Parts: sequence; structure tokens; C-alpha cells
Amino acid sequence: MAPRDALNYYFESERTPGTIVHGIVVDAARSNGSLRTRADVERFARSVLDLHPLFRRRLRTTIAHLAFPVWVECDVDVPAHVFVHDATDADEHPDHFLRRLVMDASSTPFDFDVPAWQIHLVTGLRGVPGVPEGGSVLLLKVHHSAIDGMGTTSLVHRMLAPPSADVSAHRNDVFDRESVAVPTPFAALRSLPREFAGFAGRGFRRWRAVRQLEPAQRPTAHRYPATRFNRNLAPDMTFGMAWFDLDRVRAIKSAVPGTTVNDVVMTVVSIALSDYLAGELPATSLGASFPVNVRTVDTTGETANQLAIAVVDLFTDVADPVDRLRAVSAAARERKSDLATRLRSLPSHPMNSAPAPLLAAIARLVPRRPAAPTTTGTNTMISNIAYGDDRMELAGAPVTGVFAPLPVVEGVQLAHVVVSAGRRMCLTAVSHRALMPDVDHYTALLASAVDMLAVATGTSERASVVTVA
Repeated sequence: MAPRDALNYYFESERTPGTIVHGIVVDAARSNGSLRTRADVERFARSVLDLHPLFRRRLRTTIAHLAFPVWVECDVDVPAHVFVHDATDADEHPDHFLRRLVMDASSTPFDFDVPAWQIHLVTGLRGVPGVPEGGSVLLLKVHHSAIDGMGTTSLVHRMLAPPSADVSAHRNDVFDRESVAVPTPFAALRSLPREFAGFAGRGFRRWRAVRQLEPAQRPTAHRYPATRFNRNLAPDMTFGMAWFDLDRVRAIKSAVPGTTVNDVVMTVVSIALSDYLAGELPATSLGASFPVNVRTVDTTGETANQLAIAVVDLFTDVADPVDRLRAVSAAARERKSDLATRLRSLPSHPMNSAPAPLLAAIARLVPRRPAAPTTTGTNTMISNIAYGDDRMELAGAPVTGVFAPLPVVEGVQLAHVVVSAGRRMCLTAVSHRALMPDVDHYTALLASAVDMLAVATGTSERASVVTVA
């Protein structure tokens, strides 16, 4: 396991989950061969075992974390990784039933004594916004130390590609190399002096390179006024979804030259968050963190996680929605450019090559975030995943949409993920039940924010909202 991937293993806790869950919405009624029983799902799971090594490998650790964990080949007990949930047998509304299963999957840690993956099939869904009547949802659960969001997207494309599809464009070969042996404690100890010396050298080179930059070009920590969503509470997840027609969002983007779909989504979040906080909204702007794909910058191919995090102002202090969109777009463009420049010009951050014992010790010793801070490095998280237009199907039944909840972490109790697949887009919101007791109200505000931008850009009649949870 590479150091960047190991961060997701060592720092995982109930307050900082390391799981990735993608929910694939399937119109089960449109295929006689759609998956319905446990035997069906087990057969499907066996058919995909060779698509990625994470399905066939478990984690092995070295005593006292003298070396990084290693993924090793193992026998796979497929039934232990497969779960079927029939909404028609539940004692609650199918919408609440699905959301509860998504929250359970997102917050329950893996047992690393077996491969870190699960497949959950939720069947018999009726009256669930965004899901066809009688439809199913396939939940793929994996661990962030084995694969990142883009890698998961590529994997899902291969798992659900029609028989005639060419899936070569969706390969992610980071973990396709051969499994390696677990180092002995003696071998790990013998390597540590060299690893610590290399870590110190890389840290010095990074420090020297940063000092040679002009002060305005040096990496700086962003500070924003804290809101209720930056409190540090014991986990209690809540989760909601808003579904949109992607063409409607694209129309807004096209009406404001220079903006992107992601800029529109960040502005939608900015407007909804402003409206939700209302009287408790700080006078100065809030900020959001978002991932940036660095595959074109970091070409080493040694890690499963090839993302860097940028932070952008949300301009919650700008009243006009179009002006806010333009400001968010310009700021995001500048942040991504600055990040790319730093990645190309500066030596890699030493934490990306820290020795295993050091990372493990930092994870144990890092102080807890304040219970009620006054400032924060980011107010919320916004991630984006593009599945594109390629057709996907499950046993002949077409995929009609995808969603992906992002678990909140310590000190950032509001997270969003926008997933586009075909002409549909799903924007999920994850928060803490005590801080957002009315998540459906918040998702309605997300929908209203799209309406507001559509009216402000003169595109309100071009397309309509599909469904709102």
C-alpha cells in the first residue's frame, strides 16, 4: 500500500470513515433477467471478481506497523460479501428503507481480514424519488485505501457494460500489478533508517522549494468562519438526494460563458447553504473543499488515490445568483491552476512518502478538532463524479442513474457529491441529524437554487427538474 493510500487506512475512525459507496439505479421492470434473488447476486459477483484485484485481495499488516499494509491474494467467500434487501418486506417507506441502507453501508467499517468490498441489492422500490417504479438499486461498497472515486467509476463501468461494449477506456490498472509479499519484522526494521532519511530529505527539499517562491505563491491554509456544520459531534448520519435533468444544468452553464457544470453545482450548493443557514449565515464568505484529479500531473501510477484537495470561496456574501456563479467559477479556475502549478513545480509533499510507523503514530496522536470552533479550513465538501453517456445495464436491465454519498468527517459535517450519468444528475447531501434534522428541506433548497439560476440566466423553460427527494 502506498503512503497516500495508507492515509485512508490509518486515519479511519467512526468520525472519519474510509468507505466509498456508489448507488446504481436500475429499471428492473425492463428486463426479464434482472437480478432479484441472492443466488442471482452471488452469480453476478462471481462474474466480476477478475475485473479488479480488490475483489480478490485482503489486507495484511506488519507488527507494530513497521511497514505499510500489503494487499495479498486470498480465497473469496462470495456469499459473505453479498446482501439482498427487499423493500416490500420492510416496515418503513421504501424511500426511508433505501436511505437507511445507504447510511449503514457508508458508516459501517470493513473487516480487513477479508477483501474490502460488498455488493448490496435493494429490490422492490416503489415511490422512491429518482428510482423507476419497482426498480432496484445496486450498492457497491469499497474502501478508499484500495481505490478512489474515479477508479470506482471506471470499475462500475466495466461491471455493468453491455456485452458488446468496449470498456478499454474505463480501465484503472494501478492495482493490476502482482501481489507482493508481506515484509518480515526484521526486513521492515532494516528498511526504516533509509525510509526516515528519505522522508527527512524530501521534507527539506519541499521546505526549501516553498521558501524560494514569492510569498503570494506559497501554499497557505484557508480560514473561514465556522458554522453549525463545523461542530465536532459523535456520528449520526442523515442523507438526502436531489435529482435533476443534466441538460438543464448544462443550459445554465452555457448561458454564462466560461463556467462549467461543476461551477454551477458549487453555486447551487452556495445558494442552498445560504438559504438554509439564513439568520446564522456569517457576513463573510463560506468556503468549500473539492477534489482535483491529478492523474495528468502525477503520472507515477503508484497509488490508487490520485486526487488532491483544493478549497474555494463560495461567495455566500454575493446576492445576485449570476454574479455568484461567475465569482465561484473564476475562483475555482484559479484554485485548480494554482494547485496544478504547485504539483508540477514543487517536490511532492513529504506526507506522501512518510514511513509507515510515522503515519500510524500521527493517526493515533493527532488531536481532536474543537467541539465548537470559530474558524475552519472548509465549511463543506463538494465532490463530483462523471459517469458519462456510456450505456450501463445489470442483467439486461438499464441503469437510469447513479448516486454516491460522501460520509462527513470530523469538523466538516456537511458533504455533497454530484454524479452525472447519461442525462440525469444526482446531488446528494450528507450531514449530522442534530445539525440538519430536516434534510429533505435542504434538498428542496438545492432544487430551488437550480430554479433560481435557471430564471436568472433565462433558461428556465429549456428543461425541468426530474425528481427531488
